[in-house]
Amino acid sequence: MKIAKIAGVTFKINVFLLLLLGLYSYLGWGKEMALAFSAVFLHELAHLAAGIFLKIKLTSIELFPFGGQAQVQDFLSLLPEKEIYLALIGPVFSLSVAGIFFYLPLLDYPFLDLFIKINFILGIFNFLPALPLDGGRILRAFLSIRLGFRKATQYTALAGQILGALFIIATGYFYYSGRQLNVNMILVGVFLAWAAYKEKKYLTYAFMRLLIHKKNELNQKGFLPSRQIVGYSNTLVADILKSVGPNYYMVVVEVDDNHNIVDMHSEAFLIDALLEKGSHIALKDC
Repeated sequence: MKIAKIAGVTFKINVFLLLLLGLYSYLGWGKEMALAFSAVFLHELAHLAAGIFLKIKLTSIELFPFGGQAQVQDFLSLLPEKEIYLALIGPVFSLSVAGIFFYLPLLDYPFLDLFIKINFILGIFNFLPALPLDGGRILRAFLSIRLGFRKATQYTALAGQILGALFIIATGYFYYSGRQLNVNMILVGVFLAWAAYKEKKYLTYAFMRLLIHKKNELNQKGFLPSRQIVGYSNTLVADILKSVGPNYYMVVVEVDDNHNIVDMHSEAFLIDALLEKGSHIALKDC
């Protein structure tokens, strides 16, 4: 469900989460939920501001109890260096908000202590190394240099699913040990595991959507306008794919230092190679 559109980015909230917020409000925890939602929204606004500064094209952000899940329009703009900065800004901002209100209490508000606590927990929790948390994005950025974006996403998304399952198992264990049942922990675990699964599926979906669109257009018309690019063997694939566009199919001619043709690569092949081997591979590595 869409709730806002800021700087061209659509903010969404899952219907199930919206119903839960309504239920908590009905039970008398409306102000607490409003504070928690405000902290999450501010956290994601910080990511949005960082995305604009880094020139990363975000299309939408879906809100969850622990933060949000952003969809990137152009995967080539999400190079490891940029993803690290984009991910860091969220928890750093949340911790900064907690610190500012803790050391500089500017407002005499009865729920201020709770707002500080929520931002502190949100910041610390998002440093955990599992997708879709910001710590998972930082870990994926480092892993993608060696393993490639696809494998790095699979591993860190799996870590998110395991972490979500551990939240649920731990809550059940504490309950059977005689402690009070913590429903919030179960809900966070469920949302975390689900969002991690979506993160793993989104990568494949985004690229397949681009390629299927071009294949369908090729099947319908029988031809597509192409753009031929010549690149040296040591040219980075990521730099070449920055020229990919939706209205043409790109073919890359690889040449050596003497300008002799070494090979020819299709757009689909180069995208797959980039996902498998990472953003720092050259044409000669494909």
